[in-house]
Amino acid sequence: MSIRPDSWIRRMAREHGMIEPFEDAQVRRGTISYGVSSYGYDMRVAGEFKIFTNVNSAIVDPKAFDDRSFVPFEGEVCIVPPNSFALARSVEYFRIPRNVITLCVGKSTYARCFSGDTRVALVDGTAATLEEMARRAEDGEMLWGYSMGPYGRIIVTLLEAPRHVGRDSLIELTLDNDETIQCTPDHGFILRDGREAAAGELRPGDSLMPLYRQVVRGYEAVYQPINGHIFPTHRLADEWNVRNGIYPQVAGTHRHHRDGDRRNNMPWNLERMAAADHVRLHNAANFGEDFDAAEHGAAIHESLARRRENREWREHFARVQGERATRFWNDEAYAEARARLIDTHLRNWTPERRDAQAEAMRRWFSDPSHREAQGELSRSAWERASKERREKQREIARNLKIRPEITGEAVEAALNEAGSIRGAARLLNCDRSVFRRFPDVVARVHGRPKFRNHKVTAVRELPGDHDVYCLTVPEAGNFALAAGVFVRNCGIITNVTPFEPEWEGYVTLEISNTTPLPAKIYANEGIAQVLFFEGDTPPDVSYADRKGKYQGQVGVTTPRL
Repeated sequence: MSIRPDSWIRRMAREHGMIEPFEDAQVRRGTISYGVSSYGYDMRVAGEFKIFTNVNSAIVDPKAFDDRSFVPFEGEVCIVPPNSFALARSVEYFRIPRNVITLCVGKSTYARCFSGDTRVALVDGTAATLEEMARRAEDGEMLWGYSMGPYGRIIVTLLEAPRHVGRDSLIELTLDNDETIQCTPDHGFILRDGREAAAGELRPGDSLMPLYRQVVRGYEAVYQPINGHIFPTHRLADEWNVRNGIYPQVAGTHRHHRDGDRRNNMPWNLERMAAADHVRLHNAANFGEDFDAAEHGAAIHESLARRRENREWREHFARVQGERATRFWNDEAYAEARARLIDTHLRNWTPERRDAQAEAMRRWFSDPSHREAQGELSRSAWERASKERREKQREIARNLKIRPEITGEAVEAALNEAGSIRGAARLLNCDRSVFRRFPDVVARVHGRPKFRNHKVTAVRELPGDHDVYCLTVPEAGNFALAAGVFVRNCGIITNVTPFEPEWEGYVTLEISNTTPLPAKIYANEGIAQVLFFEGDTPPDVSYADRKGKYQGQVGVTTPRL
């Protein structure tokens, strides 16, 4: 069985009336193209529609369609409501030969598509191509990515129906991060200010809505353009679970990665656990099954409290601890232990813990009496300071810019190694005030980078036609590419049953709008591409032989039993 070219289609239409009316070339100017293409025929949609509306709260039953659920419409432009569909018919009447079967795919003009190698950002930290996603979806896998929510906040969404659409002409956009995107000229891109522009309308210098992902203490986090904050991806995936009723929002619970991979933020990999159970789980993994954190901590506190009652022991303990700390942070023999300690600190100081600590500090300092008490402590400390301490502080201030070896790169390396400004200052043998010279470096390491917008640097047309793919995001109508920008939903799906051997009639089309916005369908313009496959031998029984119930259909036809 082989696909038939344009010469065969023209011959069959002229000699056997396979398509009537028939256009023997592509009609493009000022319209959605229709007519013969290299290996297919782009059919048109007639101005006769049945629009689904659920005003009667009816159930869509393919065995018994309720006519009350459809609003008849005739006109040049049909508006399909958000997340709804319409039935229509083709302009052309088809007569399929006995040894031919056809497949029908939607026009990319309605689908708004990308090349198959375009990568989509997924919430498990990977970036799959649309072609790969289509195969995985066929195998039943569910995939989640990133979308701009209705109020400009990035959310996690389910990416539905990645699929091959057909072939179409493409343009290539180049971004200022050297990423390239190949898409149909009409595909919508979200601009940095929230507006939308078609790819063909973009010009060098245009700023696009960015997706920035980074790893903060082992967890992936995304930059929220609406407020400039970094937000953990696993919390966004947790929000998806709560929104969709996977589990409830319960106070006193922690979010837990089931497979232990902090980067895998697919919603199925997250669950809620009681905070105490979550801590015990990780304590058991780190210290063994018999470890009791509460009992261990209580025993230490009780022992130290008893010993502190002895003044000599207290002074001796302070001196010994000071000497040990000095050796630990300066002796090369402890380099490996220091590295382990720093790594443990980075793993344990989770985003949740940092947020809780920040909130506690905000509550404490929101009390004017606390602020006044803290100010008094600072003033009294400097009043008691010796002349030598004051002179040392002045010397530090004078020398802030004298040490040329303390560069931004050196500061960033020290912060990454130590995990804190205090530890980094020890590594660099400098005062912590030095870090005030490098606010951008400190912000970047602490997960608060100053991001730039993604900008278009070049736009060019690509020669020829290419296989194009798209997907659907019903919840948000947009998704993020791995190139780091947000694009509009590929939202119009045209469903057509294959035309069987010796079937004839007008084609009934199901046009689904999977976007959250109304969609226009233009009558008497291209709607779908028909591909013709010719078999080596005709079938024993054709559609006409078995007197199929849709033979010779002339209008918009609902299912028949």
